[in-house]
Amino acid sequence: MFDNFNFEVAGIFKKCEKEMEELKHPYVGSEHLLLAILANNDKLAKALNSYGITYNKFKQELINIVGIGSKKSDLKLYTPLLKRVIETALSEAKEENNGLVTTTHLFLALLEESEGIAIRILISLDINLDKLYKELRSKNNQNKEKLTIYEIGHNLNKNVNLEEKVVGREKEITLLIETLLRKNKNNPLLVGKAGTGKTAIVEELARRIELGKVTNELLDKKIIMLEMSSLVAGTKYRGEFEERLNKIIEEVINEKDIILFIDEIHTLVNAGGAEGAIDASNILKPYLARGNLKCIGATTTEEFDKFIAKDKALERRFQKIFINEPNQEDTEFILKAIKKEYENHHNITITSKNIKDIIYLANKYIYNKNNPDKCIDVLDSVCAKVKLNSLSYNPIEKLKKQLNKLQKEKEEFIVKQDYVKALKYKTKADDIKNKILVMEKSPQNKITKNDILKVIENKTNIPILENKAKVYNKLKKDLSKNIIGQKEAVDKILLNFKRKQNANNAKPLSLLLSGPTGVGKTYTVKMIAKSLNINLIRLDMSEYNLDTSVNKLIGVSAGYVGYNDDFIFKQVKENPYSLILLDEIEKASPKVINLFLQILDEGYITTSNNEKIKFTNTLIFMTSNANVTNTLGFAGTKVNNSFLSKEILSRIDDIINYEAIDKLTAKKYINLKNKDLDEDVILEKSNYQKYGFRELDRCIKAYEKVAVK
Repeated sequence: MFDNFNFEVAGIFKKCEKEMEELKHPYVGSEHLLLAILANNDKLAKALNSYGITYNKFKQELINIVGIGSKKSDLKLYTPLLKRVIETALSEAKEENNGLVTTTHLFLALLEESEGIAIRILISLDINLDKLYKELRSKNNQNKEKLTIYEIGHNLNKNVNLEEKVVGREKEITLLIETLLRKNKNNPLLVGKAGTGKTAIVEELARRIELGKVTNELLDKKIIMLEMSSLVAGTKYRGEFEERLNKIIEEVINEKDIILFIDEIHTLVNAGGAEGAIDASNILKPYLARGNLKCIGATTTEEFDKFIAKDKALERRFQKIFINEPNQEDTEFILKAIKKEYENHHNITITSKNIKDIIYLANKYIYNKNNPDKCIDVLDSVCAKVKLNSLSYNPIEKLKKQLNKLQKEKEEFIVKQDYVKALKYKTKADDIKNKILVMEKSPQNKITKNDILKVIENKTNIPILENKAKVYNKLKKDLSKNIIGQKEAVDKILLNFKRKQNANNAKPLSLLLSGPTGVGKTYTVKMIAKSLNINLIRLDMSEYNLDTSVNKLIGVSAGYVGYNDDFIFKQVKENPYSLILLDEIEKASPKVINLFLQILDEGYITTSNNEKIKFTNTLIFMTSNANVTNTLGFAGTKVNNSFLSKEILSRIDDIINYEAIDKLTAKKYINLKNKDLDEDVILEKSNYQKYGFRELDRCIKAYEKVAVK
């Protein structure tokens, strides 16, 4: 045992025995140890002196309480308490200072025992033992932080902002603490969607530990966040990764006051698992099962299912805590609780109405993120936007310039001894001073609904602030000008578009444009996309005539070649405001057509990787010229949509029939293209009754080529 004491500590024990002899006490106790430490005149003794614990004062108090013996003892008997103090100090120093015990270890062990004559005397001297212990412990921890775990990991206790707080998650935090206090299976695993606040809950636990708002068992714990990337970095040779991880595990177990936190814990699986090596998860499993290593993990639901759930041995070593997305009321409570921090940071007033607008609009337009993260993100972005706008116009600076001008004019009138006018300018200057004081004390910037809408518009690429009447009138003007001979069809399209503008549902606008070939169905859709300045996704349905073509739209199922490759509907995720054109839909496979059942009915679709894509802000146009027969003389048109199922037809908003072009329309089109052409000659040479405007375009080009020659 004495091999673990350095020369200084060995001298302390000699002094203990000497103090015992001088006081003629029959034993060596904790009080003699403290006397020896105070007589040592080292850094620890000076630190104790700063608290009013001096050698002379302590010795005098000891004599007053215990007194001096009448006879010296020949035996050097150590009390059971002092033996426990030494054992505790040995345990503390096991992984520090090459295992050598220091005077600080002895004194901290003495305080941890919290009994004996030395402690009673310190209490009688009105010494704040808790404060003294924390200060010495923190200084001693500076040596501990030379450990590998501190070099690679991050101490959350030191990095968290003590002024912030996590609200609305009391149930989850309580479950987290309860799991850590368990004897077995005391490794909590936070599982939830991205952005629901898993990491924030762990940070809140670290914050509560620092503030002393946890049970005694957790008061001295430190939460160290470990990243797999930092752990793997630099391990070039076989065995280095395993050696480093095993060393960290030993440090965590020996320290006893460390709780390991691994964010994105699914990265454990296969981490460091090169050929012939064992991955991190398999190294950790035995330690997690024993219960002497406390580890908190956090991962998303998808990655838990993909990596951890498949490894049953790893899964059962954790206690799952599900972090659900808060509902609208809980999100509002969270935002109201944290709004003060954002008001102070941005110097902006945030009202309850602002918070309600943010929650409503974020939930309506931001689909691919979760609460509370998306609402907090919008709140912060809005505050930053308003703050930036205020820099260009600062009313306080304007008032200060007016004040300087008034003061100069006042001084000029004083020099001229015109005190009446000087008083007048002084009164004006005082009024402006008062305005400046009021404005400086209260936040000047306020958030409007337009600010919130603009931020969400930038984040989603959905034009929310557009003037609906202006957009409608422009579309009406563009279609009326460019679409010839289809007034009834254009009117029906505009009517449906107006209904969609005024509707407040999740369904996209869906129209089937049916009619002969070459009458302007596809051109109309392209014209709409151009007029609205909307992203056009054109799908030539002849390319989707196989049942397997659905994979092009929603992706390939897991286990097949091409899984995780790009797919068409990914464009809708990136550009929610899109126009989807299903050109010549009758050529598509029935399975592809039926894929749109859910889109037209519910407004969303689930991809092969279980991701939900919403089509709320899309326009879906289908074109078809199938089963169309023209009677002689163009007296009528019969349309049969038998290639579409009743389920699809019942979900389409409207079926719009395009008429075959007549002679008058054909002449108007030729005249629009080139006024110098002979209309009758082109009509005579073209079969426009069957092929429509495409045939007219071909004849016009041929006629122009001949004319040039």
